[in-house]
Amino acid sequence: MKLIQKNCHVANVSLAKSSLVIHSFGNISSRINDKYFTIKPSGANLNILKHTDYPIIRISDNKIIKGKLNPSTDTPTHCLLYKKYPEIGGIAHTHSKFATAWSQAKKSIPILGTTHADYSQKNIQVTNPLKKNQIIKNYEKNIGNSIIDCLKKSKIKPLECPGILVANHAPFSFGINANQAFKNAEILEYIAELAYLSLQINSKSKIDINLIKKHFFRKHGPSSYYGQK
Repeated sequence: MKLIQKNCHVANVSLAKSSLVIHSFGNISSRINDKYFTIKPSGANLNILKHTDYPIIRISDNKIIKGKLNPSTDTPTHCLLYKKYPEIGGIAHTHSKFATAWSQAKKSIPILGTTHADYSQKNIQVTNPLKKNQIIKNYEKNIGNSIIDCLKKSKIKPLECPGILVANHAPFSFGINANQAFKNAEILEYIAELAYLSLQINSKSKIDINLIKKHFFRKHGPSSYYGQK
């Protein structure tokens, strides 16, 4: 448990030092097992925080079972995703510039090139905007529901995409652990910037489906041949 808390803290420190967030924005959580996860405390100063200060949350009911500090306000979103997807081991939420711009514009990020295709076969999807009653009551939980609905509707598995854009808000990325979730957040931001720039150069830019499949499956699946074996 303490090792996972430590890894989660390291990932959050990396996030804070990156260009993906400003001030105290953003958070990363890490699954401990099928019952619990840990997450960055809300608005905490990471320079004086210890990994043992990270609260432990019960997945079944989103209750704090250990820790004195308040968890991130986005904890209900993380909790719902861990409950729904056992394969998720880490979640990163950022407010990175380009991915957040696509989120605020309520536009999915189109797949235009092989950089994108290396990590997903589809557009980076954006959720439906929350309705008034979803905002007023159980806001953070409803963000989680909107992400789940988006993945289901798009027929995308969470570990087969760098993340999902929450409409009018910002991106959430997933991974097998906290470190991979952070790396996917970096990838998502890079893809978001590339797509924006590409469309400025050529608004009709497209990519062949065969090129998408080639790049995705050479890195993923049983027939992959990228990297060292």
